[in-house]
This record gives sequence, C-alpha cells and structure tokens, in this order.
Amino acid sequence: MKHKYLVVAAFFGLLLAFAPEVMAGDPLNPSLPIEIWGMPFKQATVIWGFAAALIIFLACWLWAKNLCYDKPSRGQAFLEMLVDAFDTLTRDGFGTKRRGRIYLPMLATLFMFIWMSNMMGLLPIPSMDIGGETYIDYNGNEAYDPGEPFVDSNNNGKHDTGFIIPEPEEPTSNVSTTLSLALLFVLIIGHGSAIRYAGIAGYIKDYFSPGGLIGVVMMPLNVVGKLAEIISISFRLFGNIFGGAVIISVVSGLVYHFVLPTFLYGFFGVFVGTVQAFVFTMLALTYISSGAAEEPDEELEAA
Repeated sequence: MKHKYLVVAAFFGLLLAFAPEVMAGDPLNPSLPIEIWGMPFKQATVIWGFAAALIIFLACWLWAKNLCYDKPSRGQAFLEMLVDAFDTLTRDGFGTKRRGRIYLPMLATLFMFIWMSNMMGLLPIPSMDIGGETYIDYNGNEAYDPGEPFVDSNNNGKHDTGFIIPEPEEPTSNVSTTLSLALLFVLIIGHGSAIRYAGIAGYIKDYFSPGGLIGVVMMPLNVVGKLAEIISISFRLFGNIFGGAVIISVVSGLVYHFVLPTFLYGFFGVFVGTVQAFVFTMLALTYISSGAAEEPDEELEAA
C-alpha cells in the first residue's frame, strides 16, 4: 500500500467533513461559529465527518505500515482485497489498467469515506457538553431552554452552552455532505477529466451530440442532463441514509426502547449503508469514465 493512498484518504475525508450546512439548524446539534458565504457549519456533520476520516486514516496507516508478503495480517489482507476489487472495477470502467489506476485511489477512498460515514450512527456514544454552565433540564430534552435555572459562572446573565459533542449521526444524512461529494467527484473530477482528455473543443462538442441541427436542439437537454447527474447522485445517498435514520428513530420511539430494533439497525445501518456507498462510488466512476475512458491497448495491458 503506497503512501499516496493514505494522503488521498486524509485529504478527501477532511475536505468533505467540513461541508457547510444548507439545511435548517437543530437546537440539539447547533452550528459552529463559522460561516462560508453566509452558510453555517453544522456541529454534528463536522465532528462525525472528521471522525470518519480519522478512522479511515488510522486504519490504513496501522494495516499498511508493516507490510508482509508471506503472512499478511487481516487488516493488510482486507486492504489488498479492497484495492484489488477497485483495481478491477476501474480497469473495466476506464478501459485500461493504466487509466484506471489514475482514479483508483480517489474512488477507493470515496467508498471508504461514505461507508464509514454511514456507520457513524451505530456508535453507542452519548452527547456531551464540554465547558457549559450547568442548568436544570425541566423538560428533559438535554438542551437548555430559556427560563430554566442555571449557574451563571460568567456573570453575564446568559447561559453559556459550551462546546456540545452531539450523539453520533451519519454525515451523509446531511445533504450538504452528499452534495459536496457530488460536486467534487462529478463536477470537478468528472468534467475536469473530460476537458483534460478531450480538450475544451471536444468537451463542448459533446453537449451538441449527436451533431447537426438535432445537436443544437438537444444541447439544452444535454446541459440539464449533466446538472441532473449531480442532483440525482447526491439526493439518492442523502435520501436513503436520512430515511433510514428517521425510520429507526420513529420505531425506537414507538416501542419506547423496550425492544431494541436490532434488525432495523442491521438493515439500514450496515446493509443499506454498504449498498449505498457502493452505488454512489459506481455512479461516480461511471460519470467520470464517460469523459476519461480510453480504448484498450492489448500490448500495453499484457505488459
């Protein structure tokens, strides 16, 4: 396992963990005092997105730091199996092994980050308030509400909530994260690769497919189709993960936690999370390879 895989994992993981919030805020998971273009950062998305990226980095580093060719560890064997699987997928998708291995680190990292993000909601960690002023929680919602008595240690008449570490939730249940992934892999990498290999003229020409007068008529539809790729891939992942979290929350509330919905956690948390991570990665591979694939060279591939 080369060091570039670790670098790519850390870079994309940290980049996508800090996605700005574009949805309504949650009083239990407040926004950080950071804004980009007027959009705040949701605390839970930042914290657990960073945690997912950090877990990936540490796992890859521990499993790959002492490589053994004779008796590989279980971690090394798992990484080799993952890399080999994506090596085959990228080779088939891009036409040649050489072209596929250019995108192998990014797509394998994308899968690992989405999968780990989908698993964050399964962690049994309670929310924590670090440095906040103590108060009496009358309504039991684990959040301070105006009117509740508190210890005013700062003598400013306002309750200081401190830094809240919310309960684990899937960063991919936030549309800002999935939209950031789609913009990065479909728009920047996908369209950027098409321009790199086809040139500006070839890239623009593709919008006028199949050419002639029909191509002029089809151009607006082709543009809409490209935009639809970003929307569809991002909202597919967001909808499945967010919907699964809502179903688990509703069922848990209906049975008052007397019956642990183990099957639901296993189905929506592990099975659906794994499937959606793979589907998103394969769609990203398809969109990128549509403008970056090359014709197989049998002599080069055999070598």
